[in-house]
Amino acid sequence: MSTADQPAANAPDGGDENAARQNLADGVRGLVDDLHLLQSPPEQLEEASRLVAEARSRLGRLERLRWYEASDEDLDDAGRGRLRAEHRQHSLYRGDHNPLAPPMTVVRETDPERRQIVVGEVHTGRSREGPPGRLHGGFLAGLFDDILSGAPGLVDAGPAVTARLEVRYRKATPIDTDLRLEAWVERQSGRRLVARARCLVAGEVTAEAEALFVTVTHRPASSEQGSGR
Repeated sequence: MSTADQPAANAPDGGDENAARQNLADGVRGLVDDLHLLQSPPEQLEEASRLVAEARSRLGRLERLRWYEASDEDLDDAGRGRLRAEHRQHSLYRGDHNPLAPPMTVVRETDPERRQIVVGEVHTGRSREGPPGRLHGGFLAGLFDDILSGAPGLVDAGPAVTARLEVRYRKATPIDTDLRLEAWVERQSGRRLVARARCLVAGEVTAEAEALFVTVTHRPASSEQGSGR
């Protein structure tokens, strides 16, 4: 195990660090939004670039250890649990610590048909724009992939990867608005599970998706196929 990994393995509960990381991620999100929104003169952009470079230099050079990179002898169960939680916090679509994430909040609910569903709520701005005033279709597909990844857990299917994802865009999904995504299990057979989802804006469906998942035994990310969860 390298010295770069040691701080993460020996870290305490991480409460102060978690808050500091989230505050910094929120600041970077705000910076990205401002860069898309504001018309700034060159001298202001140059000064902002200098400050960003200075901020980056303050972060040090130690690399963050990911949960699947630690060997059993290096971490106990509590330490591995902390790293798993940290991994979720850096999720591309819902991670509070990932400035590339909107982020999306995810909960479980029961719909009017008494069906268990996974619900994601997210606000998207200009940085996610595709066609004028509309959410980029590829980003919406990514949101679907993420929210659908919670569907296997509704039936305790275990770890699964996305084998197929199909999206139907019914109408334009606007930016600068609140989106609600709902996902549920459609059917399950052996290792294969089909889940469906929909995106709603003010109660109106703008897109739908269907995904095929295949349950797997965890392997390192370099050898997995599809979108591992």
